[in-house]
Amino acid sequence: MGFFAMVVSMLLGILFVTIGISRRKQKRWSIILIVLGIVFVIFAVYLGFPK
Repeated sequence: MGFFAMVVSMLLGILFVTIGISRRKQKRWSIILIVLGIVFVIFAVYLGFPK
């Protein structure tokens, strides 16, 4: 379960960051998407560490 959550979180993070970068004209939404994407990527990295 943890592996799949890590993979999904990483893919969603990358997707949100790319959408946020591609839609720079809408300042508010692009910043929100980029921050949310970075949070998902950091969460995926956290899940990847051994416990």
